[in-house]
Amino acid sequence: MSLLRSIPQKELRLTPSCNPIFLYFRECPMQVKTSKLELARTLPLLIEPVDQESASLNDLIEYISRERNWLDKTLLEQGGVLLRGFTIQEIDEFQDVAQALIPELKPYVEGQSPRTKVTGNVYTSTEFPAQFRITLHNELSYTKSPPPRIVFHCHIAPETGGETPIVDCRKLYQEMPSEILAKFEERRVRYVKNMHGQERGIGKSWMDYFETSDRDQVEAYLKENEIEFEWTPDGNLRTWSIRPGTMSHPVTGEMLWFNQADLWHITNVNERNRAQLLQRFGEENLPTHAYYGDGSPITDEDLAGVRKTLWDTAVIFPWQQGDVLTLDNFSVAHGRMPYEGPRKILVAMG
Repeated sequence: MSLLRSIPQKELRLTPSCNPIFLYFRECPMQVKTSKLELARTLPLLIEPVDQESASLNDLIEYISRERNWLDKTLLEQGGVLLRGFTIQEIDEFQDVAQALIPELKPYVEGQSPRTKVTGNVYTSTEFPAQFRITLHNELSYTKSPPPRIVFHCHIAPETGGETPIVDCRKLYQEMPSEILAKFEERRVRYVKNMHGQERGIGKSWMDYFETSDRDQVEAYLKENEIEFEWTPDGNLRTWSIRPGTMSHPVTGEMLWFNQADLWHITNVNERNRAQLLQRFGEENLPTHAYYGDGSPITDEDLAGVRKTLWDTAVIFPWQQGDVLTLDNFSVAHGRMPYEGPRKILVAMG
């Protein structure tokens, strides 16, 4: 039975300035409390140990196992759960927690972002220059089978900035301007990618994208995942695929805004770098670009409307050392704010 159904609730005010929260007690060494980061926010649900001094890694993993049904239900309803105040310090400890939350972690095959695999299927978050903001997106939403969940761990909290903003894609679907929504629903999105075949180049090589240097293995993956492709004479790989611009949640049936058109589109790059890329490669050979599914261009006006809605709806909160944030990757998108100082956020998905 779930925590909420089987355990009596006891209201406790910690200080006059605190919001009411509820403590849920079990016959278990660790007791937890749940609350919201902000009033009027539904995302994410915050879960903390009542006694942070005694909460161990084993206690957390036991809690996840014991309350799996409730956590699954909560993720579907809330979209995100933030575990805070648990003793998670080492990379291997995060991997244990990630595997408790997502028993089958997936490799980052076909991943767009530059990352480093640190252990197993645990990676660094996007290794993009600190001064740039990364737009909100659902992980691997341009693939045939995106991972249902993604989990982040704050291994080193940044000195300034570096938040991972999140946004409810159910709300995006409702808030997106109707004329833009109609275009993405009807036409869908064509993603075009050009990957070099050298050790160095602009963007990731096709070997990095697919985590193999075996062409046959890559081609088998592309065919299985309904991705068109061609090899160029100089050993580069060009791919293109058409994916939905919106979708219904595979479990709840709720309608979602679900694409990465604004992230892939050349207008996501600042004007100076955009001009250099277009001059060097031309539009056809850009590392990434996006069109409507019928091949027509996505206008600057449409993309501006998409980006405004994304950021007007986003929830932004600072990381704390040791945080673990789990998201339903269908119903919640994420991004990254610029930052200063060291920052190390780890990620796993599946």
